[in-house]
Amino acid sequence: MKILVVHRQKEVIEQIRSVLRSNNSIIRFSDSGLDGLLAARIESFDLIICSTELPVITGFEMIRSLRTNSVNKYTPVVFLADEITEKMESLGHALGVIDMIEPDGMSEKLSLMVQERVSVTPDNKWEDLLSNHKMN
Repeated sequence: MKILVVHRQKEVIEQIRSVLRSNNSIIRFSDSGLDGLLAARIESFDLIICSTELPVITGFEMIRSLRTNSVNKYTPVVFLADEITEKMESLGHALGVIDMIEPDGMSEKLSLMVQERVSVTPDNKWEDLLSNHKMN
């Protein structure tokens, strides 16, 4: 699983790094919205974890841009916010954000969310190979 994490605070990035370390994911970190946007325009990710408040462009602007023109147009996004307001939830919903997380309990919630996405799914190609093999 490839994850893009975009956050301005090094302490939060370290906390996220420690949470995701156990999932054997490939993680790319960025500390500004513009850098995150550029990374997500050229490289495909399975999940984007993004702060709402970022230098240069906000997390909302970054995701809006990705949703209109990017290889990550449909990539699941989780927003991190110091305080979640009704307006933020509304904007997040409009952008197709799967969840918004506040700092309290971030580690547990983020860990569970990533574990759910990393779970192994059956590969239909194996079933096709087996059924083709039986026919011959």
